[in-house]
Amino acid sequence: MSNKTWNTQELLDICSQNVTDEAAVYVASVRSKIDRILFLIDRFTTSGNQPLKISSNEFSKTQIEVEIYIESLALNLHSLADVLGQIINVIILKPLLPSEKHLSSETATIKKVKTKLAELTLDSVKRTYGDEIIHAVDNLDKSDEFLYISGFMNTIKHRSLLNTTFYLKKDNGSLIDLGFKLDAFEYKGNLFPEKWCKTIVIQDREKIIDLIFDIGNSINNYCRAIFIMNV
Repeated sequence: MSNKTWNTQELLDICSQNVTDEAAVYVASVRSKIDRILFLIDRFTTSGNQPLKISSNEFSKTQIEVEIYIESLALNLHSLADVLGQIINVIILKPLLPSEKHLSSETATIKKVKTKLAELTLDSVKRTYGDEIIHAVDNLDKSDEFLYISGFMNTIKHRSLLNTTFYLKKDNGSLIDLGFKLDAFEYKGNLFPEKWCKTIVIQDREKIIDLIFDIGNSINNYCRAIFIMNV
């Protein structure tokens, strides 16, 4: 990953206990998903050090392994966004809304909480930091990397698996270096071209997690401002 971080413990420390009790499970989920992503990266970079024989059964097994890891990586990256939606809902929206207007955990997606936050009438401090959260969510939602992962996840969820194609490369030491590309696909009228699996695992994964951390840090900034105002 890059050097960007998000201090999730600070978030729990500066919020009131009745809020953090409910939010803690979602914060733990973020940490767990990051751990899973790091595990997958480790598997990609340490597995498959034997020469790949294209005509062998081992080739088929390796291709399936790559596809399983890519699907799991995409799932964890994509679901991080809606876990952030749950955190925003619990820590920020619920204290600002009457109970009859609360979003349930089943409906609190990142897009819905962003819309709800944008609609609220807030004082100048809360509006400033609330808009910072909205801006960070927009940056994630509109990024090419997240659009690709969203299209990928929705395609395999609603239609079919996406296959990989192998391109012979000289450097085939680990799984991440093998010449596999995800095939091109179309989702909601958008055509996503074929993409190297290595690009998804390294560049795209890092960009998405950085954008997730930007949202997390904007939540911290909001809560820190409220905490200081209440001291």
